[in-house]
Amino acid sequence: METKLPGPPSHELRFADFAQPGAVVSNAWPQSRATPGATLQAIEQILTQFPLFEAFQTVDVPTRPERQSIRALLHDRGHPHTCALTRVLGEQKLNLSSIDPEHRRRSVAGMIAQLDHVVELGARNVAVISGARPADPSLRPSALQALEESLGELAAATADRGLTLLIEPLDHSAHKCQTLGTTREAVAICRRLAARKLPLSLCLDTAHLILNDEDIIAAVAEARDFVAEFHFCNPVTDRASPLFGDQHVPFGPPGVIGTEQIASLLAKLRDAHFLDARNRPRIYCEVMKPAGMESLAVIEHCHDTLVNGWAAAQRLPR
Repeated sequence: METKLPGPPSHELRFADFAQPGAVVSNAWPQSRATPGATLQAIEQILTQFPLFEAFQTVDVPTRPERQSIRALLHDRGHPHTCALTRVLGEQKLNLSSIDPEHRRRSVAGMIAQLDHVVELGARNVAVISGARPADPSLRPSALQALEESLGELAAATADRGLTLLIEPLDHSAHKCQTLGTTREAVAICRRLAARKLPLSLCLDTAHLILNDEDIIAAVAEARDFVAEFHFCNPVTDRASPLFGDQHVPFGPPGVIGTEQIASLLAKLRDAHFLDARNRPRIYCEVMKPAGMESLAVIEHCHDTLVNGWAAAQRLPR
């Protein structure tokens, strides 16, 4: 964990004036969905102890009473809520980019089957990932085409329910080895679907951008028309490290993203008017709970990282 930097002087603008700070509940409480009421209790604790956080990301919530209670707590009070279906995709061995037509159709159907629960949960944003790339690199273009077909079907199904579909591009060759990949590929899919009036938004993540050898600010500029969420995540780029890749480690070493890097990125995103009082994108820090660390300590670490990064960003010359 990094040493805390001084907080911002009282006259400086708050981070929440430029963005909607968000908490990733499922990372700080990775087993919460296995215990009825645990996700609800986690959200209650965050709202009480860390009022900075306006937006929330959860995974699926299995029981109806808990879904309804979370809806009352978040949706009915105006808190943006994203439901990530990535764990469902993994557990059911689904792949939205499968070049096997039957597997692809089954994967889309599996996601659509979750949407009534998402509505009941009160989440208005549904996040997915593409699925693993083919083992043969020459088949990746076919997998991207299959993914676009899947996303078109999902975009229609989510829009029918008043939901927004998001996809998060992951790295395509370094660690997670997903079909979708680069920002340029993701934007191209978004544009083609938009031409068919099928809305698709993006979540960009610093770990995946770095592992794809992309420039973070250039990627945000390229995807700006479609970016709904932005994740600060700390990749380990040393291939000799057992933590190599996107392991959602706390900010600072052995990863390459710490407060200094976040401050620089925040300043550049502010100056590019991506962080803007009219736009206020949802900004999350992704840290998976390490063994021996309390869940609320993970949330505190994310909170302090955003607050101190923003304070440092304002001290940087424009």
